[in-house]
Amino acid sequence: MDLKKRLIFFTRLIRILTYIYLVVQYVLVRDRYDASQVIPVIVGLGAFYVLMDRIIFRVPEERFRIASLSLMLFEIFLVSLLIYFTRSSPIKEFDFLYVLPVANVALWFGVKEGIGYAAIASAAYTAVVVITGRLSWPEGFGEISGRYVFLFLSAFVMGYMAEFSERESTEKARRVVELTALSGFATVFDSTLLESKVYANLCNAVSHSLSPDVVLIFLYDQDQKQLHVAASDGASESEANLVIPADYGMIGGVVESKESILLRDTDKIREYRMLLESQRIRSVIYSPMKWREEIYGVAFAGNQERDSFSENDLNLLSALSVQAALAIHNSRLYSDLEDRIGELHAIFEIDKAITSAIDLETVLQQIVQMSIGLLDAKISSIMLIDEESQELVIAAAHGLSERYIDKGPIKIGESIAGKVIDEGKPIAVEDIRDDPRHAYTAHARMEGLCSLLSVPLSLKDRVIGVLNIYTEEPHVFNPHEINLFTSLASQAAIAIENARLFESLEEIYIEVITAMASAIDARDAYTHGHSNRVTKYAVKIAEEMGMSPAEVDIIRNASILHDVGKIGIKEDILKKPGRLTEEERREMEYHPFIGTKILQSVKLLEPVMPMVYHHHERFDGTGYPDGLRGEEIPLGARIISVADAFESMTSDRPYRKALPLEEAMAELRYGSGRQFDPRVVEVFMRLAEEGKIELEWSQSRVIPLGDRIGRASG
Repeated sequence: MDLKKRLIFFTRLIRILTYIYLVVQYVLVRDRYDASQVIPVIVGLGAFYVLMDRIIFRVPEERFRIASLSLMLFEIFLVSLLIYFTRSSPIKEFDFLYVLPVANVALWFGVKEGIGYAAIASAAYTAVVVITGRLSWPEGFGEISGRYVFLFLSAFVMGYMAEFSERESTEKARRVVELTALSGFATVFDSTLLESKVYANLCNAVSHSLSPDVVLIFLYDQDQKQLHVAASDGASESEANLVIPADYGMIGGVVESKESILLRDTDKIREYRMLLESQRIRSVIYSPMKWREEIYGVAFAGNQERDSFSENDLNLLSALSVQAALAIHNSRLYSDLEDRIGELHAIFEIDKAITSAIDLETVLQQIVQMSIGLLDAKISSIMLIDEESQELVIAAAHGLSERYIDKGPIKIGESIAGKVIDEGKPIAVEDIRDDPRHAYTAHARMEGLCSLLSVPLSLKDRVIGVLNIYTEEPHVFNPHEINLFTSLASQAAIAIENARLFESLEEIYIEVITAMASAIDARDAYTHGHSNRVTKYAVKIAEEMGMSPAEVDIIRNASILHDVGKIGIKEDILKKPGRLTEEERREMEYHPFIGTKILQSVKLLEPVMPMVYHHHERFDGTGYPDGLRGEEIPLGARIISVADAFESMTSDRPYRKALPLEEAMAELRYGSGRQFDPRVVEVFMRLAEEGKIELEWSQSRVIPLGDRIGRASG
């Protein structure tokens, strides 16, 4: 039973007892009064009490206040009539009946309203006393003053008790809600091992529990000393992708101190810096996502009104942030565990190669690909010693361009790889572009190479080559990575030597494939090579349209990555042989958004993101995801749209066979001005007619993603 109902039951009991007393009193002295006057008033009071009880219990919540206050005024009037009609022989106890409506108002609405009705009751009592001639001066003044004191004191005491009880009840209810919310959100946090979902769950928890105008969940990048928005609610699109220095304004203080902060009025805080352009935030809570002494990010909740948050809100957000930090910690432990399992799997695959592979080409391919998967890199190479010339030559590579591969051999003792052979131990370089030990710094810049880990391929009695892994961004290889990669290299050396014993040496370069494109192609044999063929068409169109080399490189990168978002689409949808359902179609249409989310963490690929995101827009505005039309669609996206559509039409798919070239060209003409940019279609048609685009495709060597990105960075 809530507080209001308890108070109503209490006042009902008091009125019943009071009415019984009133009737008994009248019966005892009824001969003193005019029954025709007093009995109707007493009966009226009884009827009023019954009627009031029914009204109070049934009136809607929004009308309870005005109904209650009106009834209390009427009760004051009835009590005044009773005192007036018993004036011939006043019963002084009846004067105290005024306290019932006053106490009721105080109990139901608080001290302020109770004092107001005490004043009304005092005025009514004074008027009756004056009219009936009971006021005698100065003898009767003390008696009247006593009534006043009793009424006002009753109003104050009852009102204070009611307000205290309500505050206590509200506080208990709030704590129950908070504890329930924390328990519920803890379950939500514990239910996922994906870090990205933890940020989204925290954002949702803050939005529901605090009801702020805006929520930003920042991920702390300790290496870059930056804060990235990982999840948001109430923010604009640009604000949802906000990146700020870790020492920016008050949020920087939170990162440094690892303590929560509540700002009731940001206008009064000199150190506060506005994070948002779309809203002016006046009250803020910052809470670090901290587990033990490690900080994973900061939760930001803001309101446009001053004093919108309390200490309780601060405590609640802090508790939620701790839960989120623990969930992030667990998700990273799980991710590390998966990485270790992947590493063990890679080592196991090398063991299989040692015992079963007899083809050197196969062995080299396995080693290069496994080395990339082992350290999550994109570029790798194996350099073997030519026994005749005593030089290192590239025997296999992944992610390197022909230009870099053909740069020539390295003498033992020269450059970094040569020094690894000479010293017989690993060398890790954070940036080979500026390292004087590296003989090909210019080539590295052109190729987009940055960090290098080079380890010897060692047998018991000699070193037969080196295994190199490159990154495109600066990376400090830790001891674990070096030891793991050295272990891989040792097993790789055995595998290579094993293969050499079973077959004649053949100098074969490992086919270079792109990491992201291969991840998509590996899921569906029908789309194998799709990204590379789309890239070939799109680059030719861009060049023909007079775009600059830098713009062509951006389109090249966007083309190879345009379907990277399909990594996040269920495999049964990608391979479904029939028509997609409406729900499946919506999920498929989500892949451009997934693609941009994947790419946004790579600063180098920022120029390609609009093309990846909008390559399914239609020229007439009926495409997705944003329904852009005409020139609103980025030119690169319009070019990729034509190339993608043509390649899809001329390739087998699970749901249909490839269309003849003539029919595919006719579809392009039909879609010109509807689905496709007419200018792009015209250029593609002209290139095809002039034989500048090879419309037939074959399983020839694929241009690697690393080569494309290298060109863009050069």
